[in-house]
Amino acid sequence: MNRDINLLAEARLLGNIIKQPEVWYEIATGFRPELFSDSAYREIAQIIIDLTEGGQRPSSVKIYNEMYRRDVGLTVEDLLSVISSHVTVKETKSLLAELEDLWKRRTVYGTLLAALNELKDADKPTDEVIAYAQQVMIEAFSQTGRAELKTMQDVCEALFVRQEKVQAGEVPPTYAVNLSGLQSLVGGFESGSLNIIAARPSMGKTAFMLSEALGWAERGLPGIIFSLEQKDIQIGQRNLAAVEGIPVNFLRGKLDEKHLDKFYSGLSKLRELPIKISDKRGLTADQICSIARMEKMRNPGLKWVAVDYLTAMSFNPRQSQHLAVGDAALKLRNLAEELDVFVILLSQLNRAVEARGDKRPIMADLRDSGNLEEYADTIIFLYREGYYSPGFLDCPEGDWITEIEVAKNRQGGNAGKRTLALFEQPTMRWLNCPSDLAEKYMKKVKRNG
Repeated sequence: MNRDINLLAEARLLGNIIKQPEVWYEIATGFRPELFSDSAYREIAQIIIDLTEGGQRPSSVKIYNEMYRRDVGLTVEDLLSVISSHVTVKETKSLLAELEDLWKRRTVYGTLLAALNELKDADKPTDEVIAYAQQVMIEAFSQTGRAELKTMQDVCEALFVRQEKVQAGEVPPTYAVNLSGLQSLVGGFESGSLNIIAARPSMGKTAFMLSEALGWAERGLPGIIFSLEQKDIQIGQRNLAAVEGIPVNFLRGKLDEKHLDKFYSGLSKLRELPIKISDKRGLTADQICSIARMEKMRNPGLKWVAVDYLTAMSFNPRQSQHLAVGDAALKLRNLAEELDVFVILLSQLNRAVEARGDKRPIMADLRDSGNLEEYADTIIFLYREGYYSPGFLDCPEGDWITEIEVAKNRQGGNAGKRTLALFEQPTMRWLNCPSDLAEKYMKKVKRNG
């Protein structure tokens, strides 16, 4: 980084504000003293902020008087040199953006240097040093220079820019799900959202997540699967079974020629998909966030993160389970916003379900943390009547019918509404439920979707 060029940009921005005070209100929300590398310039920046917050115009006389009072190490000639550095008004915003970029560069350099010094401390775990460096850089990049309070003009400008991109096909407003019935209820998942899929064991949560992940990947949306329960080979087998319609149990033994051809065909399809898998068990929420941040740095196009499942994470033993689970969910929600991805989080339901006559999930069944309802943007429950009453429709497919309930949908509504899908257990595939089978099911269970 060329310090002379940095200082010239800093002097020009200050000169513009002092020479033409009317530009101040165009950049005030993003103007911060720490953007200036020179200590004297930082002092002038703070003086400008103090004057304007006090309702005064940042004139050269007022600034010099404050410089004298605060003993800033600049002379009148130095201040005049800064003022004479001013350029045209239209360049003010670009100068501010340039200083923000230079500040980020300094932050990266300083952070890496600090991490290097930390590595010399043999007593400090390397993972802890990496996590520290990551977090400092992410926090630096997340500071855009905007004020915490945004005017409706700011919001409207952001909405305009976003909609223009949507209209041009550049930014999808949501990422669609594969099952048409569910898509009609939730409208897809938005970037920055935390979406919880919850059910009792054996309802098909993992298969549901993998089915959707395959769909996103096939549409070119890169993502990460954190499998805290199953190994990568098991995830691969389930994906291959779903893609080619091979029963999963077949993949545990020698295949006949027909299924071996399907196996090789499935491999060729899967190997090109933009999915990465972490199958390390017992990860903490912080470790998951750290790995996701690293992948986002490597691959800025990352769109989604899936975690299977919440209570399989490791938690701080000094924290109650209730608080620890809620804290983990909050970290994942913040991660979604930080990385501009959507997070899919699988969650078990507590055993209270089994004690009821109607075993359909309710919000109170979310295991260990009432905070999940608060933090989630979408909560989806899975329920299979055939799990509790096998053969109730007198056909194998009847046991595969799954009620998918939208328990919460912060943006799209439809809370409490249901749709039906088929969880084809032998192949672990999720399919839209045929209308004749859905009608037969609804008559049997006497419930409205």
